[in-house]
Amino acid sequence: MYALDDIGSGSHVHLSLWQDGKNVFLASDASSQHGMSKVGEEFMAGVLDHLPSILAIIASVPNSYDRIQPNTWSGAYQCWGEENREAPIRTACPPGIPNGFVSNFEIKSFDGCANPHLGLAAITAAGINGLRRHLCLPQPIDANPATLEGKLPRLPQSLAESLEALQKDNVLKEMIGEKLFVAITGVRKAEIEYYSKNKEAYKQLIHHY
Repeated sequence: MYALDDIGSGSHVHLSLWQDGKNVFLASDASSQHGMSKVGEEFMAGVLDHLPSILAIIASVPNSYDRIQPNTWSGAYQCWGEENREAPIRTACPPGIPNGFVSNFEIKSFDGCANPHLGLAAITAAGINGLRRHLCLPQPIDANPATLEGKLPRLPQSLAESLEALQKDNVLKEMIGEKLFVAITGVRKAEIEYYSKNKEAYKQLIHHY
């Protein structure tokens, strides 16, 4: 059973960064403002910066954007939060992690129709770009982003919008490689065209996936 006006089920992805058997996403001491290491913050900042174009890969069919709506725990605005279920990116402190420290972050916009290998590749590429550019995170959003409308950028509301963002993203294009980039954008264009001509296409998803 599906309902377009209720909280849906996605394929949320949790990520941490490891080096020599150690989680280097976690802050080394309590001096960190958000419980993350500098490496962790820069990586996550890169993912947040590229999130509009990443959506074309992790929310890969037009129907995906029916789920990415305000007040559905999927994250409709370009922001991050600390344990904020309405932010598309949120930091997590699972059991066993000292209070005030963060062991990983979650991307809530990942869709069950996405290719997980391509999705993780795009996320990793964006994070690496954040490390290279030493990007800084904006302040976390603790409130429901929908109540701050006009103050936060809205993430793409359709596959066409996220595809446009991806086509302008030279960083992801370079890291993914031109041949694969052309294949991904070509398939997305075909999906958009098919859905535009077949208004009941979303009903086939349960059989396809």
